Amino acid sequence: MSNEIELAGLPDFLKEKASGINSKLEKAIGLCCKKVHDDIQFNMAHTPRNMSKSYYTNNQSKAHHPSLPENPPAVDTGRLRDSINYEVQGSGQEVYGIVGSTLKEPDYAFWTEYGTTKMVQRPWLRPAMKSNNDFIRKSITKAVQETFAGGNQ
Repeated sequence: MSNEIELAGLPDFLKEKASGINSKLEKAIGLCCKKVHDDIQFNMAHTPRNMSKSYYTNNQSKAHHPSLPENPPAVDTGRLRDSINYEVQGSGQEVYGIVGSTLKEPDYAFWTEYGTTKMVQRPWLRPAMKSNNDFIRKSITKAVQETFAGGNQ
């Protein structure tokens, strides 16, 4: 059988493939979001700390040594780290993933990512996204290729 698609059958072929792409894309995007999420949490737990500085947290029970500037924030209470979450949304023509903080005070996540006039940035989201660019690109490309590879037989 030929691998060519008759022009008249193209709309039906594309509709069939679109539903397959959405299903595979949702799975691929979920996998990518989980990888970014896990990398963020790992990086926060293993960030270099400034041991020459310390201060006590609100509960005064444990000295906090902040992360070195330009590194992810160091885990103190774990509140920011534990607030990092992801989800896959969309249907039909759009499917996308969201990775971020679910803190009720979203400014803290923003301040750590971009810094303030009194605090050097401690990016946690952008580096995790950047280090996973190839993984994300390959995962999405694979999902699309798998959908079309088995199509015309």
